[in-house]
Amino acid sequence: MFKVPNPFDELVKKTTSEMLTAENWELIMEVCDRVGTDSERARQCFEVINERMLHRNANVVLYTVTLVQSLLENCGQSVKQEVSSRAFTTTLTRVLNDKSVHEKVKSRILGSIQQWAFDFRQDPTLSLMEETYTKLRAQRFVFPPPQKPEKISTASDVERQKEEDDLQLALALSLSTDGAGAVKQSYQTPAAIRSEITRKQTVASTTGLARRTTRATSGASAAAPEPKRKVQ
Repeated sequence: MFKVPNPFDELVKKTTSEMLTAENWELIMEVCDRVGTDSERARQCFEVINERMLHRNANVVLYTVTLVQSLLENCGQSVKQEVSSRAFTTTLTRVLNDKSVHEKVKSRILGSIQQWAFDFRQDPTLSLMEETYTKLRAQRFVFPPPQKPEKISTASDVERQKEEDDLQLALALSLSTDGAGAVKQSYQTPAAIRSEITRKQTVASTTGLARRTTRATSGASAAAPEPKRKVQ
């Protein structure tokens, strides 16, 4: 029987790729935007997420947990239902019982389960997460000490950072002129532009400090009393 392709398959795998060296927040926000508040899209997305949670690469699992938390922060009730579903909680328990899984991964998952159980405690439709937490405690899994929840970037945070980066690049390009004011013809890479921005900021900071020091010295000299002249 022909299997219908999952529309989230490629995107979720790219977002949690083992080739990444850090979370790709632009891709994470793209997944969140695509899921939105639609229950069917949430279900399709979590089909792929369940597969990624069972990946043998530790970074893939960690990136997937971050994606899940971001979906909870940015999407609707349908995502909470998927996180508290029998399928996902079973996947979490399966990973925790796998002796080959790195302890760092298990600790991250245990911390997430603990936080989700607390967050969902007032909603009876999400009670399966609290049940999972209780069962794991009974099995003597050691949960990490409760910590302040990590701030997850929202779509507005990513857009704000992108606008700031674009502004800085535009500023650097506008300053790329020679002494006569003509635009330089040589190409500048993004790394070179950012280096130039840092250099100019350092120069400006040093110049400002020197000016403040000069003014302070001049003020002190002006305020110093003239020595009394000896009367003959």
